[in-house]
Amino acid sequence: MTRDAESGRDGVSGNVFHGPAPFQLGDRNVQINHIHHPAPQRRPLVLAGAAVTTREELAAAIRLDWAAARRQFFEGAGTPGTPSDGWLGLRSWLHELDGLTADDLTAQIELVDHRLRDDGLPADLKLLHLLGWLDPQGEAVWRGTVVTPQSLSEACRIGRLGESGPEWELYRDLCDGGLLEALAGFTGLSALRGTQRAWDEAWHSWRRLAARVPGLPPEAREWAESGARGLLLAALLPYPESRTWLRAGCERVTPPPTGEIGWYDWLRARDGGSDTPVGWLVRADFTAFAAVQAEQQRHQAAVDRQNQRISTALDAASTLRDRQWADYERRRLSPTARSGAAVRAALWLGAWGAATIPVPWIMWGWARPDIAATVSWYVVALTLAAYAGRLPRVVQLGAAYQPPLRRVRAWAEEARTDRASVRRGLIRAGSAAGAVLILGVLVHDIGPVATTVLLVPLLAAAFYFARIGALHDWADEHRERLRDYQSRRAGSGGLPQNIARDVRSPSARLRADAYHAYIRQFTGLDHSGKDEDRDNGRRDRT
Repeated sequence: MTRDAESGRDGVSGNVFHGPAPFQLGDRNVQINHIHHPAPQRRPLVLAGAAVTTREELAAAIRLDWAAARRQFFEGAGTPGTPSDGWLGLRSWLHELDGLTADDLTAQIELVDHRLRDDGLPADLKLLHLLGWLDPQGEAVWRGTVVTPQSLSEACRIGRLGESGPEWELYRDLCDGGLLEALAGFTGLSALRGTQRAWDEAWHSWRRLAARVPGLPPEAREWAESGARGLLLAALLPYPESRTWLRAGCERVTPPPTGEIGWYDWLRARDGGSDTPVGWLVRADFTAFAAVQAEQQRHQAAVDRQNQRISTALDAASTLRDRQWADYERRRLSPTARSGAAVRAALWLGAWGAATIPVPWIMWGWARPDIAATVSWYVVALTLAAYAGRLPRVVQLGAAYQPPLRRVRAWAEEARTDRASVRRGLIRAGSAAGAVLILGVLVHDIGPVATTVLLVPLLAAAFYFARIGALHDWADEHRERLRDYQSRRAGSGGLPQNIARDVRSPSARLRADAYHAYIRQFTGLDHSGKDEDRDNGRRDRT
């Protein structure tokens, strides 16, 4: 006795009677021989060009060509609600199967009515459920790829961290839901029963916990809302492969000491223990986040301490420079220093006047000694006018006024190597010789008195140009010190502007020079008038 799956009516199969059926007729036994007719040949199901007649054959065909089975059975429909020819053929073929046990029939009804007819279920999941009913003892295949405990573990380990590849695709499908339940229909993966529900519960519990974590870094919070889901599944998978890499992952990271990362301590106190899914998650992924944050904090603390030491050293150096500058200014502007500057100016300008006096004697002395004597007095007057105009600036410079009285040879050598300086010196010498010649001509032509009257504007000009600084003030070292002091006070973080600029230069040489200049910041301003110190001061500005 069989039941028609489509009509629901009971029927008798053609192979119920086996041999003759005796019965009593009057006082005689009558033997009726039943005529046997062969069972009708069932129509095979054709998939990808191959005809299949048994459950095992259809399962093998699906594993061989997953895409063809999906298209034929679940994607060839017309309008919504209208079944495709492939689906109708599959359903009819399933209903005509023989040799089904009561459990097979119950599972078939559940499959056809609640799985394969569910419009909300993706075609791939329908096909997987069908494969699990056809051949539960065989390999679980998902989209043409065999699914094993190892592949599930690798999907959780690799797929949750990637954005492409087979592991990522399997992990993505697992997160979409329903796949674990379908895989549990295979005998080899039957341990997965209930894992989907446990995973969903652990995920919702974790998200409620993560929403309350105080001070969780943005990157860790983002991971808690997405990537953490995969590790929860790995902790729930009933296979040793997952626990192996979970333990290895936990051993690779060292948790920060208690009290160093507050949010991590908060999580550890509420994760339920090391054997829970959330406990595994906290001790693996979020221990890594906490370890990185702790290392960053320790590095920043070291940088802050170093910056504080540098700042303290720079402050001390700045205080030293200010004190040295005040001492230098006090020495430079003392009455003795200013008197010495006036004497040095008299000697320097007097030397130039003395060097100019022989010029009129060379020009006029051989013919008109009186004109040479008069012009010589004019040179003395011009020298005194220049000295009078220069004296206020000299007194203001004080000890900083250092004409090359003691280093004439070095000054001459510098002037010789500087072509512009030589050119200016020749122009000045030519102007002095020309002035002497003109004054001699005027004395000869218009007389000493008229020439003296005409000399007054020239004396005023000498006084004026000396006063406004047209003459060399010989305070190069003072200007170097002043620029150095002002640059250090206005620089970035107490550093001179040139050092703050060069330390960021792409040139290794400039960075090295900046480093040496930085070291010299702690030597102060006490050059002590030595040539070597003055040279160092000049190099600081390059």
